[in-house]
Amino acid sequence: MPARRSTAKAATSNGSATSPQMEDHAYKMKRKKNNEAVQRTREKTKKTAEERKGRIDKLKNENLKLEERIESEKKHIHFLRVMIIQGKKNKEQDQLIDKILKSSDEDDDDLTATLNQND
Repeated sequence: MPARRSTAKAATSNGSATSPQMEDHAYKMKRKKNNEAVQRTREKTKKTAEERKGRIDKLKNENLKLEERIESEKKHIHFLRVMIIQGKKNKEQDQLIDKILKSSDEDDDDLTATLNQND
């Protein structure tokens, strides 16, 4: 079994123990440094967790927006399929199709900009 180390005792250069007053002071200094290190570590951990939570929230919001866009695009696709299957054309339907296609182009530009920001 390995020998136990005593952290409360300070030793002089020749290996003998110092006075109790010196040991007490050295112990207090070690404790103070340790407490400061622990505090820094806790603050860093807390900051990292907050940053991670912020990123998660941002990604969740972005995901919701993308899901909404998917549903909108599905509706547009369904509408266009119905128009193609029916084969009916009139001016009002042509305007609706143009509107859908233009909004899709604008959404594509928005999506491209969003994806470029995340890179």
